[in-house]
Amino acid sequence: MKTELVPKKKYSIISYICLLIGILCFLFVFITPTRIANAGNIVGDYITVALTVAGIILSIITMMKKTEKKGIAILSFILSSSFFIFWIIAIILLFTGQISFAP
Repeated sequence: MKTELVPKKKYSIISYICLLIGILCFLFVFITPTRIANAGNIVGDYITVALTVAGIILSIITMMKKTEKKGIAILSFILSSSFFIFWIIAIILLFTGQISFAP
């Protein structure tokens, strides 16, 4: 009877890069002192969208790997999606009348 050695799952450097990108996306969207997205500057929005796309793609790649743990990848996917989550929340609040349409 043969026993197969199963490689131990661990986090790679890609997981930690995804997490860093996700944290940056979250900071750029939701935290006021570091907010560059939705602040009236188009360059900040471009940077945030680029980081969002890169973070989501790297998170999906990391989740597809068989030898990776999935915890950091899922967390970084959620954090990287914060730009889209912000706009979904803003649209829901706008349609329900919780925030006004004009400043």
